[in-house]
Amino acid sequence: MSKSVLRRVHVTASVLAIFTVTTFLAATLTAEISGDEASITMVKSWIARAVVGLTVVLASAALSGRRLAGRSRAPVVRRKLRRMQAIAATGMLILIPCAVALDQLASRGNFGTTFLVLQGIELAAGGVNLTLLGLNFRDGVMLGRQGRRRAAVVRAKEHR
Repeated sequence: MSKSVLRRVHVTASVLAIFTVTTFLAATLTAEISGDEASITMVKSWIARAVVGLTVVLASAALSGRRLAGRSRAPVVRRKLRRMQAIAATGMLILIPCAVALDQLASRGNFGTTFLVLQGIELAAGGVNLTLLGLNFRDGVMLGRQGRRRAAVVRAKEHR
């Protein structure tokens, strides 16, 4: 796969991941604020199923990013890789189990203390992941600008 195609895959996956996590959080907050149990149940069911797609998108972003990074040991690249590890761990250890448990509780009409605690954990962890994704996106934009500047300098030197 060419570097330009890989870059497009990475940017697309990154944007989709941020959009999806934002949508999950917004839908959850909207349903919770409404207090309508049917809406909450629908959102929890949708998230529990859509998390599979989010996992694929995040894996695509991580793998394409790792491939683009190559053997770079630049601090910004290392930060992006560490953040992706934290995002993956949070997703696998906290967010996916919460999504499944919340879906099961909501489908049974159990909106008690356990549901509320898990919902709080899910919102906090989702907020952390969204922040980390945003920081990675910001650093990716910065890396892209640096790469374009370097390429422009090389082209200018070649035309002298």
